[in-house]
Amino acid sequence: MALAILELVAFENSNLRFKIDTGTNRYYKLNIGRSSRRRTGIDFVDEVYYTSPMETNPAGGSLLRSSKEIKVPLSRFERGIAYAQLFSFKTPQGKSPAFSRPIKIPLGGRVASHELPDLVPPLSLAVAMNALDTFQPARTMPCKTYGEVYSQQASLQDILSAVVRVAGPLVQNLLTTGQGQTATPPNATGTPPATPSGGTGDGNGVSGAVTTLLNAILQRFGVPPVSATQSLDYNGFLDVDGQPAFSSYSHASSMDNRFAMEGYTSEYARPFIFGIDDALIGTLIGPVLNVLPQLLNSANQHRLQMKQENNRLTGNILAGINQRLLMQQLQNAQQQATASGQTGNAADLNQLMQVIQQAAAQPPQAPTPPQAPAVAASFSYHRRSDAPSTAMLSKKAVMSFVTAEPLPWNGTPKILFARNQTLQFKVRLDVAEPAPKTPLPKAIIRFVFKTGTDQAVAYERTFKQKEIPANSDLTFSFAANELARLPANKPINVIVEIRWRTSSGNEHKAFGSTEIILINKYFLKEQGSALAAEQELTDMKRFRPFWNKIWESPALSTANGNNHRKYMWELDVNAKYSMLLSPTAESNGLMQTKLQQESADPDSPTARTEGRMKAGMELSINELNKLMPLWPGSAPLDREHVEALQTDAFARNNGGEFIYHFKLKGKAAERGMIWVVPVFKLFNVMLGTAQKTDETGQVTAIADETIHFPLPVSARIMGLKSQS
Repeated sequence: MALAILELVAFENSNLRFKIDTGTNRYYKLNIGRSSRRRTGIDFVDEVYYTSPMETNPAGGSLLRSSKEIKVPLSRFERGIAYAQLFSFKTPQGKSPAFSRPIKIPLGGRVASHELPDLVPPLSLAVAMNALDTFQPARTMPCKTYGEVYSQQASLQDILSAVVRVAGPLVQNLLTTGQGQTATPPNATGTPPATPSGGTGDGNGVSGAVTTLLNAILQRFGVPPVSATQSLDYNGFLDVDGQPAFSSYSHASSMDNRFAMEGYTSEYARPFIFGIDDALIGTLIGPVLNVLPQLLNSANQHRLQMKQENNRLTGNILAGINQRLLMQQLQNAQQQATASGQTGNAADLNQLMQVIQQAAAQPPQAPTPPQAPAVAASFSYHRRSDAPSTAMLSKKAVMSFVTAEPLPWNGTPKILFARNQTLQFKVRLDVAEPAPKTPLPKAIIRFVFKTGTDQAVAYERTFKQKEIPANSDLTFSFAANELARLPANKPINVIVEIRWRTSSGNEHKAFGSTEIILINKYFLKEQGSALAAEQELTDMKRFRPFWNKIWESPALSTANGNNHRKYMWELDVNAKYSMLLSPTAESNGLMQTKLQQESADPDSPTARTEGRMKAGMELSINELNKLMPLWPGSAPLDREHVEALQTDAFARNNGGEFIYHFKLKGKAAERGMIWVVPVFKLFNVMLGTAQKTDETGQVTAIADETIHFPLPVSARIMGLKSQS
């Protein structure tokens, strides 16, 4: 597929080195401008003062590796902040264009934490500090970048979650309205979705919903949003004056673009799905609908069992390790018994070792499947949550949660429940027509709560229910103390499983799932913009936990082992500095500097440090709260307000990193060091508090409260030299 990915790799003496990826496109060019402007929903470099000639990527078109590194002279960039954007094409005439997101390239001045600061001396700033709280001493922590913490490949859990999130409302609507109708299924928020641009245009809402489902699955295998390839029709590339957004794209070339379609002004061109035109999907709607309930049940079952399989695998590995350790201990005991003349004990130990080896050599026996009970047998639930199940997935029934409309949480709609009161879940057994007229005599219903990135089971509970009619609501209550172990202000996946036995004696099961948030008094609704001037922490003694020394010159007072004395030192590295937020730590964390150093010349009179460097700082949200008095009229927030900000989403949205070329040198008698100090601004933050809840404990109305909170927006880098 066509790509346009642009990544800044390093600063060099007279060049900037970039990594580009053009995918199947072989031609590319680079635009450099002074600013960035959004047009038709897409960001483009504006005030362009340099456009590179059309060049060829020899690796373009390769299935496995279509990237290369390019160098751009520093003379092409104006002093200050520049913006660069990559465009790729299939032909030199501009056919099949793709473009990257503009990236900022600061070349001087003090800039944001995603950008590049300058080596400048410290400033003096008079600040009233008497009102500041005492900061915790900074801790030392391993170095980790923003990408290592928050960037990861899509896992099977992510794919299954996407399938369930999109397919759930679709299946529920199909089962309640009937397969023969064309009602438009709701989306994840419960509202009917707009007709997708890739729809058949026949008005069939079911066809459009299936297209949406397939698109959601495809997105899990696509390019990350930071470098997503986007293809627009000709009108999408017009600027505000009606001219093409870049010069090489002409009206003639747009007519050859297979994605340019009449009637889709300023919209994304219609892609194929799995290489099949959307129109053909309409002919497959019937078979797809027949498997959707089973697909949804299977996805939820895998989500429920995924962590259990991981635990079982870990247990098997540990069992093997324990077995080897036991054998080693027995061998040592046997040797000691032989050395002391206790032949009888040695023989017993040898016999025991042989028994263990024989047990280890035997393959594990498959568990004997339980026999199906008679029809008249009572249906009881004695199976452990991690025990294998012989029940069959239902092909025409699914479980669904009945909830009110979601509310904004961290900028996205979520289902919110009040933590300090009894919680009720309403679930429905949706069955396709013709639904049975008589209710199920008895069934077992199990709720499982999974949290964290590893989706560990935090709590589960089983209910026994009788006389369950199809397509009707069931209510299950949980006391507040039952869910006390579940975290607040973090996504919680709730999976429900229903198991029942038919008159023929076969056991069946169906699943459903939803994602909820348990909130305390306050929660983060959305983050606003900056509203006050920057504050620099210039007093090192008072703000020592925020000052990070990432490098210090080596001591050159003694001769090296090869008798070649060093008279000077020099630092010349490309450094990546990460600025992260921690929602749980009580103190700031100073990351240990990691240096990948190139081989040095032992005969040189200069001790050179060259290569790549990684460093960073993890800022505690509690410590940031103590900075509030730096702004006139502001005071630290109380504990309840701070807890609303201590979420992984808030930390992820306000972290970042920058790359900078450090260059510093001096004589042996001089001491050199590099310090990095964050610079902060006060931001508007919108909090919400539950104003109204329904009988289930779900929050249905919220009241807004605006607070202020300091966040890092830039960094001050100081290269210092002093006499030793």
